[in-house]
Amino acid sequence: MNIAIEPFSKNLFSLIDNKKKLLMGISGGMDSLVLLDLCLKILPKNRLYAIHVNHGLSNESKNYEQFVQGVCSANKIPLIIRSEKRTKKNNESVEMWARRIRYSHFHQALNDINYDYILTAHHANDNCETMLMNLDSGCSINGLKGIPEKNGKVIRPLIKYNKTDIENYANLNNIKYVTDISNNDLTIKRNYVRKTIINKLEAIDSDVIDKFSLISNKAKISVMRLNYVIKSLAKSIEKNSLGHFLLEDEKLKNFSDFHKLTLIKELIGETSKPWRSYKFNSLTNFFHNSKTGSILRLSDNWTILRDRKKWILRQNKSIKVNININNHGKYNINDFTFSLMKTDRHNFNNNLNTEVIDYDKIKNKNLRIRSWLNGDWFQPLGMNGKKKISDYLIDNKIDCFKKENQLVLTADDDIIWLCGQRISDKVKVTNSTSNMMELSYNKFAQ
Repeated sequence: MNIAIEPFSKNLFSLIDNKKKLLMGISGGMDSLVLLDLCLKILPKNRLYAIHVNHGLSNESKNYEQFVQGVCSANKIPLIIRSEKRTKKNNESVEMWARRIRYSHFHQALNDINYDYILTAHHANDNCETMLMNLDSGCSINGLKGIPEKNGKVIRPLIKYNKTDIENYANLNNIKYVTDISNNDLTIKRNYVRKTIINKLEAIDSDVIDKFSLISNKAKISVMRLNYVIKSLAKSIEKNSLGHFLLEDEKLKNFSDFHKLTLIKELIGETSKPWRSYKFNSLTNFFHNSKTGSILRLSDNWTILRDRKKWILRQNKSIKVNININNHGKYNINDFTFSLMKTDRHNFNNNLNTEVIDYDKIKNKNLRIRSWLNGDWFQPLGMNGKKKISDYLIDNKIDCFKKENQLVLTADDDIIWLCGQRISDKVKVTNSTSNMMELSYNKFAQ
């Protein structure tokens, strides 16, 4: 469909009040400049603000930033510039990192300037790409919803239009823009999907984007109806005297795994929080293979227990304590005491509650002792590769109670000690170690 001012305006103001103040994400590309042009035609400039995040991912990043500055200056739109450098996190791709820091800056800026909503220029092709990527990850029907038109403070008013519509509008209105060369990098999954899959699909069927949009809308309606039924059921399930939710097999016998997952997310207050595939898979496996007494930690706050003919959802006594590496001494943590101190002796012994590590490997890092989570992993001492905490506990026949109360020590979120079990190979003492630290973890003497 062609992009016309009146229907665009009508749709935008069906999502938000027309007196709200809007912060626009401007990359300098065609999509964001088309969105800016449309908004300038229907909104007073004193209700528009722009933000540009320079990800520093190419040599042209500074030029893109300067281009956006010129556009905003010419249109008298105030602009916020944020710059970043890539920092790697476990299993986080370049795209995931860029998205995370971009939205972090968007929300922070929205709060700083006291504006109401964030506008982004996502369109129907982006939605199709997201759906295909979600399918590749083994998504449920939730993944087929694609990108929401409105998600909290984020509004995407171009999501109904495809890339061709945006290109036609840009050409008709003589809109100048820059082309990000990083979009040609096929090692980035979204670029690969766009250039090698969607382009071929469009060559076969010019309506393929519209068809995916139709599937997306149907999925949204189906999920909305399902969530309504699940919410109604969740309201009828009350906590028992111990504060636990009891889910009886008889009441769930006609539920699919997905229905059970959705109900559990609703009960523990994580309906709107996306779960990674490993979390869905772990819980699904738990439904089919757990025995009476089996426990699975769902999050910092919740655990699910199998008990004969029912499931028990209970809140954890979750632990998160920051440790000051320069403040040597003891920390009382529930029923345990944790201590650390520098030492010049490394006596090998069989006491797993006391370990000596290479101090220089952690001296500039943030330490935290916390409850372990499903999906956590570390590199056990003497092992070349990594191992899931859950697998380590099973292999070492740790009983359910101890497993539920297991703590880990992290350094900048990297697990360096499975407390009372094994340190990470990354912090072991070697012949080149010059400074050592002793860690101790014991049952607190009442």
